[in-house]
Amino acid sequence: MAHVPDLDVFRYHNGPFEPKNWAVPLRAVGWLEHPQSFTTGNVTSSVISKLKGMVEQTRLAYSQYTFRGGKSCSFCLFAGLSDPGPIWSQENIFVPGTGVVYVAPGGIVHYVEAHSYLPPREFVEAVLRCPDCRSNEYRTALCVANGGIKPPMETHEEFSLRFHEQAAAAILARERRKG
Repeated sequence: MAHVPDLDVFRYHNGPFEPKNWAVPLRAVGWLEHPQSFTTGNVTSSVISKLKGMVEQTRLAYSQYTFRGGKSCSFCLFAGLSDPGPIWSQENIFVPGTGVVYVAPGGIVHYVEAHSYLPPREFVEAVLRCPDCRSNEYRTALCVANGGIKPPMETHEEFSLRFHEQAAAAILARERRKG
């Protein structure tokens, strides 16, 4: 994972991670890496619970947008603490804000719980307002946050259907060329 300062325009990968694919700013939150400093403070248990739920919901509904491999916490490793194991930074949550979409790694939960990371206020407010990431309400909230334009993301179900349709079409085309 790379360090990206909070609220900077997020440029990390293609597809939904590419700012040009959004009508509104795509802002990074929680992309932490040692030795970069970050804001600390208290986060309520309701925010932590909501973030945990969003990571799990995203894992189920948008699994095609995860990155390969687990990530250990560079802050824990540098401090000589036991490795907490994978901190789920390969999963990423997209949080609809007001005229902005935030993207955070799943590891944000670990950073908040273990290192007292305090995300920006506007991100926390958006998290608390965010519908279940598996729901139509979430897709609508992303669309509204994106200026009324459909977000550049497919659910895992939509992705799988498109993938299977394309595979079937390719097989049919290959058989026609043979025959």
